[in-house]
Amino acid sequence: MGKELEGYRIPVAPPEIAPKAHKRLGPKAKLGIGATIVASVTIALGVYADKNLDKVAEFSRSVIGDENTARIERWFFYLQDQKDQLDFKLFGGRTNPFDKTEEVVSGPDSTSASPAISYDEPVIDNSFFILAPPEPPKPAPLILPETRPILQRDATEGVWTIDGLPRTSPEDILMAKTFINPDSARPYATVGVLLLDKRRISLHMTGGFDDPGGDRGIRGPGIIPESDRPNLLVAWNGGFRGPHGGYGMVADGKEYRPLRNGLASVAVMGDGTILMGQWGRDLVWDENMVAVRQNAVLLVEDCNVTQAARDQGTNNDVWGYVEVNSAEFITWRSAIGLTQNGDLLVAAGNSLSANSLARALQAAGACTAMQLDINTPYVLTSLFFQEENGAITARKFMSSMMDGPGRFLNKQPNDIMYVTHDESKFLP
Repeated sequence: MGKELEGYRIPVAPPEIAPKAHKRLGPKAKLGIGATIVASVTIALGVYADKNLDKVAEFSRSVIGDENTARIERWFFYLQDQKDQLDFKLFGGRTNPFDKTEEVVSGPDSTSASPAISYDEPVIDNSFFILAPPEPPKPAPLILPETRPILQRDATEGVWTIDGLPRTSPEDILMAKTFINPDSARPYATVGVLLLDKRRISLHMTGGFDDPGGDRGIRGPGIIPESDRPNLLVAWNGGFRGPHGGYGMVADGKEYRPLRNGLASVAVMGDGTILMGQWGRDLVWDENMVAVRQNAVLLVEDCNVTQAARDQGTNNDVWGYVEVNSAEFITWRSAIGLTQNGDLLVAAGNSLSANSLARALQAAGACTAMQLDINTPYVLTSLFFQEENGAITARKFMSSMMDGPGRFLNKQPNDIMYVTHDESKFLP
């Protein structure tokens, strides 16, 4: 969240007449006082330190319970949204979440910058007059999905770029990125989208040491293994905490939570294939599955925004575990999706509802997509760069993300997803 707007004050209701000394406060009055205190603390911390909201929320749940905390969160997000809209009207703001981009790729033809080489004939080194072994075949260019910008306030909205991405060059596009502005009422709401070549990556999931299975006595390693770090490309947050929806997860050879029919699910097969769909309809358990994560319902299917995402909580039990409709919260959200070609999309953005996130994913070329975790500081996507001395440099995918990019190199309480570079898969 931005700095508090100078001169702007949130209106408060006039104080009520204090009760007489001999009257005792009833349960509702105590709850109201507790809620007011927690709300005040939440706003104070939210204005000055967004990354503390998770701690405030946990404290609030321990004092006044989950449902009342959700009501306060709804109020807080509403007030913050009003302030953000006013800030933008008065002072403007960025509509592009990335820094300056230099390398633009508009389609597969842009990858053929290197001289053509025939791999059917040997390459002759004339200086020694011996036949050199043929170079290994190169993968066909990554298919960049056609985007459909929504607002087009920025000329670069929907344009695929490669600047600032690991192991990627114009001659060898392993991944690309773009952004979408999905909400005309909030032009500053931006969804950054990362596209990864399915043939050249491996998707991994691992449970955290607390969630999603800690309340069931099933704890995960919560860390990226050392063996995967030399090829680490990207890491991001997983789904909701275990009790916050009861969404299923199987990974690390464990069932952290049972898989449930009707929920959006992403699965990784033993051969590295990534599948996504509704559990019980599109996907069912297969012994070749090595990991499955569920979270809420599908946002996009058959390349269209789903009715559930359009309704935003008509059937709220699919969005969370409380009666308050979290799908309508205007907050940070994250998602994962697949293009029509089956390539992986990783997305995140600020000031989003479930509906605006879904529209952004569709506009970026997703044909199937599901929401992951929401709110700061949980939402984070980190890029990893391998240095010559063996060190790893971590950078945030979007500079406005609140937490530090090195988070995923440490042990995590919540589940995470990450991608490693795997060239053994690109051959047909």
